[in-house]
Amino acid sequence: MRVAAVCAGLAALAALGWWFGWQDVLAALRRVSPAGLALYLGITVVVWLGYTTRWWLVARAVGGAVAPSRLFAARLAGDAVGSLVPSARLAGEPVRVALVRGRGVSTTAAAAGVALDRLLELTGNMFAVIAYVAVFATVRGPGRAPWALAVVMLALLVALAAALRSLARGRPPLRWLYGARARRAAPRLTRWLDALARVEALLGDAVRAQPRRLLLGLALTLGIELLILAQYHAMLGAFGIALDLPTLVLVLLGGALANTAPTPAGLGALEAVQVVAVGAATGQPALGFVVAVIVRLHTLLLLAAGGVALLWFGLAPGAAGRAGAERAIG
Repeated sequence: MRVAAVCAGLAALAALGWWFGWQDVLAALRRVSPAGLALYLGITVVVWLGYTTRWWLVARAVGGAVAPSRLFAARLAGDAVGSLVPSARLAGEPVRVALVRGRGVSTTAAAAGVALDRLLELTGNMFAVIAYVAVFATVRGPGRAPWALAVVMLALLVALAAALRSLARGRPPLRWLYGARARRAAPRLTRWLDALARVEALLGDAVRAQPRRLLLGLALTLGIELLILAQYHAMLGAFGIALDLPTLVLVLLGGALANTAPTPAGLGALEAVQVVAVGAATGQPALGFVVAVIVRLHTLLLLAAGGVALLWFGLAPGAAGRAGAERAIG
């Protein structure tokens, strides 16, 4: 199945390359600006420092913090695995847990820290999507599809806020997943259910005891979202491509959508989505293919950095995934 997915992605990429040609891509690569690349790389480092700072901040609330340098590398490694395993990046979370546990941090605390970090990131993503839709609708005119997406994100935010309110009041919203009924239905999963109960208990303690820390983490998340816009603007500008804000937000939304594709790193899907998004916004689908290739180079850079991080930890992607799964119940 995985081989078939890779072949399908490569076939889609080859088809797009044949249809649009590679001349515009080569022209963009030839006019790359070293100063522009340096700016893009600098913003990229700041973005990842932001990810690390947020994780460290919320992990301290549950006793799951380790050295920031380790968190930085673990985030790179986890995202690399999450990109290669089609799962909307969630496959990287057990890797992050596995790489920070130990050194005085229990598996439960590590998992709770990762869960809080992911929770804040998802919240920021939802706010960002609503903002992107507002920008696009304001500049390009209203449309049913963008507003429908914004309504879905708003509904998810309301559901998330309700879950956090339940946690703060001592009513765990996930109890139905590990309560008596669940244990009777799946007695062999008792250890996993116990682990889930412990993680949710830690999350509840953090929400009740340190709300200001979580609000600070949310503010940092929104700042990171703004930095990512600047990052993509600088990245494309380094290759002589200037997109207006509505088109740029479509590029970001397209990248997020490609992460849900059943191909490793959204291979083929990322390129197709960018062609459609940029083509619809500018009337130049060929420009969308150039943008897609540049975004693909960006993802390859992060995958390479994640691979280096995995080598530093001494874990291959498969081993990291198995380690995370085995230790999540410890």
